Amino acid sequence: MLKRLAAGIFLIVLSALAQPSASNPRSFDATAFGQRIPLGPDWLFSPGDNLAWASPAYDDSHWQIVSSNKQMSNYGIHDIPYAWYRIHIRLRPGVSGLMVGTQRVFGSYEIYANGVRIGSAGRISGIPVYAQRNLVVIPVPAHLVSPQGELVLALRFALEATGPNGRGTDTPIGPGGGGSAIYLLSAESAAREMSYVDAHNTADLWALACLSLLIGLVAIALYSTMRSQKEYLACAVFLFAESGYLLTSIGTLLHAHTQTSTGVLFSFFAIVNVAVIEFVRLVLRIPRSRWLLGLEIASFVGAFAGVNNDIGLIPASYGVIVQYLPDLIVLILLPVLLVRASLRGNREAWVLLPAVLLRGLDRYWSFSLIMARLSGLASTLEYPPVLHIGSYTTTLRSFDGFVFFITILLFLVVRTVGIARERARAADELEAARSVQQVLIPEEIPKIPGFTIQSVYKPAGQVGGDFFQILPLDQGGVLVAIGDVSGKGMPAAMTVSLLVGTVRTLAHYTQSPGEILAAMNQCMLARSNGGFTTCLILRADPDGTLTMANAGHLAPYLNGEELPIESGLPLGLAAGSEYAERRSRVEPESRLTLMTDGVIEARNARGELFGFERTAAICTQPAEEIARAAQAFGQEDDITVLTLTKLAGAPASAPEAQPVPSLVPA
Repeated sequence: MLKRLAAGIFLIVLSALAQPSASNPRSFDATAFGQRIPLGPDWLFSPGDNLAWASPAYDDSHWQIVSSNKQMSNYGIHDIPYAWYRIHIRLRPGVSGLMVGTQRVFGSYEIYANGVRIGSAGRISGIPVYAQRNLVVIPVPAHLVSPQGELVLALRFALEATGPNGRGTDTPIGPGGGGSAIYLLSAESAAREMSYVDAHNTADLWALACLSLLIGLVAIALYSTMRSQKEYLACAVFLFAESGYLLTSIGTLLHAHTQTSTGVLFSFFAIVNVAVIEFVRLVLRIPRSRWLLGLEIASFVGAFAGVNNDIGLIPASYGVIVQYLPDLIVLILLPVLLVRASLRGNREAWVLLPAVLLRGLDRYWSFSLIMARLSGLASTLEYPPVLHIGSYTTTLRSFDGFVFFITILLFLVVRTVGIARERARAADELEAARSVQQVLIPEEIPKIPGFTIQSVYKPAGQVGGDFFQILPLDQGGVLVAIGDVSGKGMPAAMTVSLLVGTVRTLAHYTQSPGEILAAMNQCMLARSNGGFTTCLILRADPDGTLTMANAGHLAPYLNGEELPIESGLPLGLAAGSEYAERRSRVEPESRLTLMTDGVIEARNARGELFGFERTAAICTQPAEEIARAAQAFGQEDDITVLTLTKLAGAPASAPEAQPVPSLVPA
């Protein structure tokens, strides 16, 4: 037992001795290098820029030694645009397949091996942008390593130089870089680690991007079947933009972060900002006021202020205000609107509220990162907490995003089910209204001695607001009513049923068109619900005498000529309305045509109305031809056409009529 314990202690000590001790940047021992070894944490450091500093012969004895475990501010270094790091490495002679790996290193940089540039990321000249790949691997040609195994690595940095307008990044390796590091790798381990790191550090973003894209496809599919629901379109737009933002973010992790990728990122972000506001506005049915439009514009423009972190057009503090002030207003406003809608009985708002709050949490992480970089706080405040799921890593921010997208999907399901129920209920009501209307509209035209009557009824939808009645009179002749109720659907059908029942009842007591209209008006006053009805009542006696009264309806046509008739107010608008009667005469073989305004108001693709002239030109044709012509021109409203033709050889006088009581006081 003691021998085994001693052997174990010996192996541990031997292993510790094989590993490099506290690093010495002037003589970093990597002779035990096998697959992977981290460089540092101590580096030779000098602010400024001089390409001669890449040479292995350069005397760097006066350079400062800094630790990548500390902020540069610990060494009194702030806001420098350029800096160099150097390290002297001792390798085994003849080593080959050597690579330099940089992980989450901030700032544009170039790497030199014994004075020769072997790789770079970002731009050193002009406006530099930082590289933020999980792992960048740069080969070191074997001939650059001296025969004695000596290698000087020099790193030239442009440190997110935003000049006088911003802080920039002073610590490209270490705490300020969010866990960044530099390694020596073998070719075999480099390929394996790149695949592993890329897969494990971007898996959550890939999952979020795919989830966002999938739910966006669901939203656009719903919109394609329900074009009136614009909120589905807004939802699809912001989900597609979110997916584009996430995919671009993955690109910046797997490749260098460039000005182009920055512009693309914030373009997607600007679209998301506006689409989210529109989405909530449409769900809550809030009109787009000027202040809301102004907020959308400010959110869109403010998103691009994030580019300022890389190019420094304005002071960084001002850029943060421009970028995040509209966000702050939105993050306060949207939950308030949703809570108010929820308290008013909008159950969908309760479902959407968690999604908006989670999005606010996501914006909090972004805001805290920017503020940490501006104020120089510790790196632990720059990033949300890291979560480990098996061998994969993610952040609380990604978890929030996952819950956010699932909440949006749940909202889409709840809203679609609600709309389906409303449509089913409306369809039932529509079917009931159509059934009522089919009973009320005459299926067969009664035979009236001395007259030929034709009628056509073509509703614009399943249920129309037009009505007509043809009632034979006991003493001969016919009583005709034609009208148009404002509105559609079940309310219009119920109004039509009331009017038809009223006409049929009144016809038993009086055949005076004026009295019938006056009684119908009184009946409609308490039941119009803000609407109105136009109606024309006509009595045709056996001898061809016509007695008419009009309540705001189109005048009839006799042999192509409009009959002059005084028009009273439509029914249901004013109490005590009186309707004057006009008498005329229809001669044998003459045709009287009555219609609703669906003929006059037919409109073609160019926006032209069918109009009175075209109507007068065809009003002597059969009722079916008139209705067909209006439909072909462009039907927009219900079309009803009724023609009454006096037959030749009909009785010249009507049988003596029996007196009937008057329904309207003299």
